[in-house]
Amino acid sequence: MAMAAFEQGTDLTKTRQCSFGKQCLSIVSGGLLLIGSTLYPADSYGELKAISDEEMSDITGQAFISIDQNSHPTQSDISYTRVNLGMKIDTMMVAEEMELGKYHRWENHPTDPSLNGKACYTCDGSEAGLESTGADIHATNFSLGYIHSNDYTNKYKSVPMVAKGFDSRGRPINYSEGEVVPFQINDPFLEFAFDDATNEMIGVRIGFGDSKGILSGNILSLSGAVEVDIRDDVDGLSAARQKQDGNILEEALTLLTPLLVADGELSAQAILVDENGEADPVRSQYIGMQNGTEFTIEGADFLAAGVVPLLSDANLIGSASRSEQVSSSGCGLFGLFACYNIYIQSDDCVMLGIPTCFPLTNFQSMPVGKVEEINGRQYITDTASGLFLSFQTRDMEWSTDSSATAMSNFVSATSGAFLNLPTGAVKVNLHEVYEGIHGVRREYIDRGVGLF
Repeated sequence: MAMAAFEQGTDLTKTRQCSFGKQCLSIVSGGLLLIGSTLYPADSYGELKAISDEEMSDITGQAFISIDQNSHPTQSDISYTRVNLGMKIDTMMVAEEMELGKYHRWENHPTDPSLNGKACYTCDGSEAGLESTGADIHATNFSLGYIHSNDYTNKYKSVPMVAKGFDSRGRPINYSEGEVVPFQINDPFLEFAFDDATNEMIGVRIGFGDSKGILSGNILSLSGAVEVDIRDDVDGLSAARQKQDGNILEEALTLLTPLLVADGELSAQAILVDENGEADPVRSQYIGMQNGTEFTIEGADFLAAGVVPLLSDANLIGSASRSEQVSSSGCGLFGLFACYNIYIQSDDCVMLGIPTCFPLTNFQSMPVGKVEEINGRQYITDTASGLFLSFQTRDMEWSTDSSATAMSNFVSATSGAFLNLPTGAVKVNLHEVYEGIHGVRREYIDRGVGLF
């Protein structure tokens, strides 16, 4: 019996001759060669000899494959079986088209709202109320990993890049021009979810214990969970406001925006939404601020705080917008005045007259991992847990804990195909969400398809 083994290699797929002419498939990924377990008569035989307890005590090791079983801490009828693979993988993968969960699905059923979100296997696609996209996850030019380009890193300075390492002073070491920057995967696993009451399997997922790198693609439809942190300053908000056309009140808002923000910093969180700003985790085509989400302006002075009720009375910001004093000094002229936080709600994909929802196709590359700012540049410095792709027959929860034995942090997955991206890593400014982020380089030859 040939057991699973590893050896150094290059990215390729090849075959080798096994005993008695059998073919053994060998797959190399990122320098790790996995030889699949194959049964065949051996050419040589070894004697099996017992070893003493003393000799056994000197031997240590860890199984290449382990299996864990757990139950949901609150849903006692749901159990999980996880097959852990003790592997470290560096890979670069590109798929011209990825389409998962392709079937008709109701979004707004004309007569029975209880069917919304459910599959319609008898539909031919012409029925009113179906999802406009035909797959749970659909992306073109999908990739994990990229090719380092100095031109790209200089143009998109806020897009995090992977650090190759760090020197003795803790400064990041960059990859060389044209060097492959692999997507790093540690401890991948395959997990099954069971309904113990019916003894049926209700879900399966491919997960990574932790991972690091750049995920790219032209995302046309996404069922899953992804969050984007929007951060900017007065210049960014003013520039965004000036791009908008409007009536005389909205033109006045353009002039008031710098006063409103003052020296404050802006922050908001965007999720998967529809074109109206409602949360939409199923086959979403947009990412933005959900209706009612607050855009926070930190460090504003009393003049900016005083503008809030005026804008609210003019219906230029939501009636729930407010200001809140956070310190008695530190803002305004010479820092002598009180500091305020201002909270402005997004409504119907608009905030301060500025759009707050954007096509997913604007985000061509997304970082996965721990992101840190070093010397004014964003870097992916470490791995993060939580990346997985799952398929389930009904809405259910999957654990995002990196440990197979921990079951405390969960993400709710909708039925069908579902992609979960670790949260908190994607940070963009207003210019980037408006203009879009061009994808990282993924080809050595420019074929004119946006991958160079």
